[in-house]
Amino acid sequence: MSDLRDKLQQLLERQGVMRGAEWRRKTEELAQRRASGEFEIDRIVPGEVVGDASEGFYLARTDFPLDTAHGNITLGEALLALPEHVALSANDTDLRDFTPETAIFLDTETTGLAGGSGTVAFLVGAGYFDGTSFRLEQAFMRDFDDEEPMLRYLDRLFRGRDTVVTYNGKSFDIPLLRARFIQNRMPFRLDSALQYDLLHAARRFWKRRLGDCGLTNIEREVLAVRRHGDVPSAEIPELWLNYLRTRDARALQAVFYHHKMDILSLAALTARLSQSLTLPQGLGFDHMEDRLSLVRLHFLQKHYREVMEHGQRLLEEEAESAIRCECLYLMGMASKRLKQWPQMEDAWTQLLAERPRDLVARLELAKHFEHRARNLLEAERLCAETVELFETRGIPGSDEPLPGLEGFRARLERIQRKLSRG
Repeated sequence: MSDLRDKLQQLLERQGVMRGAEWRRKTEELAQRRASGEFEIDRIVPGEVVGDASEGFYLARTDFPLDTAHGNITLGEALLALPEHVALSANDTDLRDFTPETAIFLDTETTGLAGGSGTVAFLVGAGYFDGTSFRLEQAFMRDFDDEEPMLRYLDRLFRGRDTVVTYNGKSFDIPLLRARFIQNRMPFRLDSALQYDLLHAARRFWKRRLGDCGLTNIEREVLAVRRHGDVPSAEIPELWLNYLRTRDARALQAVFYHHKMDILSLAALTARLSQSLTLPQGLGFDHMEDRLSLVRLHFLQKHYREVMEHGQRLLEEEAESAIRCECLYLMGMASKRLKQWPQMEDAWTQLLAERPRDLVARLELAKHFEHRARNLLEAERLCAETVELFETRGIPGSDEPLPGLEGFRARLERIQRKLSRG
């Protein structure tokens, strides 16, 4: 029996398992250290208490020199972001008034993602350019009582800021902060500011290629940022709630780091987007999928001449069929809007050569030959060929007949009547 007890003791020691008495002793020691304030936020994260013991909050402030690198770009390059590039990427002409010097780069960490009056922003970060540096202020609630003084401080910080830059801020951060200000009977100054939501800008340029447009993935793939010592976003609310119970802020170091990286990425991504749009014909984007996204964005904003210019350069360099065909479609529609009929005919003809069963190209060419080019024989050939395509060869990838057969039949009969009269 003694040998068995000794073996068990050796096994416990080797595995680092504490016995009951030792575990109780260490637990009591940890509780005493926490109660003494050894692990409070001011001992863990450099900063200061703003206010007094009865009414205040904790503030961590960091000044980054303008030449501070964040991935493959420096923070100061955001000062060179052109308002026309910001407006284009945001699909918002109001942002032609964007000025980096008066913008505020905003992010929040909250008690949950559901929103509503029960969700609190316990960490609010604001970055802005201040002379020769990019200043980052992280306002932190040590308890729920800190919210009102923190919001009063943020109210002063928001004054004079004409643009707020966020990542998904239109849907989450801004409505949440508005609710907190209103609940504390305070005006929300950012309601009068322009909103530049980089999530939507990122999706416009990189969703086709990357799929995942979460900020950390955009950081990795576009900015070449690698985080070290980060914490998953989903774990952050519980870490703050644990701090409220234990007054042990050690785990919050990773939260402050995560929050800081989010805000630095807002400035860096603003700079990267503007730099990418500076070069002509989409050459600021290294991948053809991103260049195609730029062509599509110009089309959505009715910049049809840019569609033709960027699209032609893309076709000269790209061999992949799906990208070429979508580009040709956009060029065909753009030249139609511009009433550039020869260019339109070239685009649809080339698209049909590369994708023979494209019904849009067939329809647009048939209309063009019938009504503009007055080439009824070519219009008849296209319509007859398309009717045969529906009736005999079918449409690849579809078990059901696609709509359009009766329309092509009616067009074919009308053209044949015109030919018989001619």
